[in-house]
Amino acid sequence: MISALDKNIQKLGDGKIILLDSGDTIFKMDSFRDNPIVKPQDLRLVWKEDNIPKIGAVFNAGAEIFQDKVILLPRCHQGYRKGTFFDERLRIERSYLENYISEVWPLVSDDGIHFTRFRDEVIRGDGTDHQDFSYGIEDLRVIKYGRKYLLVGCGKIKPPFKGKNADRIAIYSTENFINISYHGLVESFDSRNAIPFSEPINGR
Repeated sequence: MISALDKNIQKLGDGKIILLDSGDTIFKMDSFRDNPIVKPQDLRLVWKEDNIPKIGAVFNAGAEIFQDKVILLPRCHQGYRKGTFFDERLRIERSYLENYISEVWPLVSDDGIHFTRFRDEVIRGDGTDHQDFSYGIEDLRVIKYGRKYLLVGCGKIKPPFKGKNADRIAIYSTENFINISYHGLVESFDSRNAIPFSEPINGR
């Protein structure tokens, strides 16, 4: 019997090959017609400011198949507000979001479309669990490595929008997405888009 997840995978479409101006080609995956599959309201990322309803944000999730279910690891924001500051380098006033500190909330789904919180687990980046960074954990990617899963994301060492040289590679691991261990930062350079390759490619 085919699972709900496999049925939905068949509906995703094949994507298309796109020719770039450079002459190179890339593969562009079709978007799911019912996106977004997770909305802030689904996770109660809502609050009131001066009695005005506000809606938070949930996006940039890593994903993995785990025990025949889909685990999603999106960054989640709530309780922030819009502000302005003067950018000394550009000599202009710019907008930013104050208290825009992200957490990662693991979600789980049987069919890859309908998600709920996974045991109310939270990966925090606000200085609660360690002092390596305290302005949020963003954009976790999931890499299967033997019996474990590496979770590699961006640890913010300065407030979002305001600081240069603010992003560091943050590394976690888990076997079950419940007990999640933090291993530290790659501190020597500014980076938010890193992913290790756990197996050789073309023998290298």
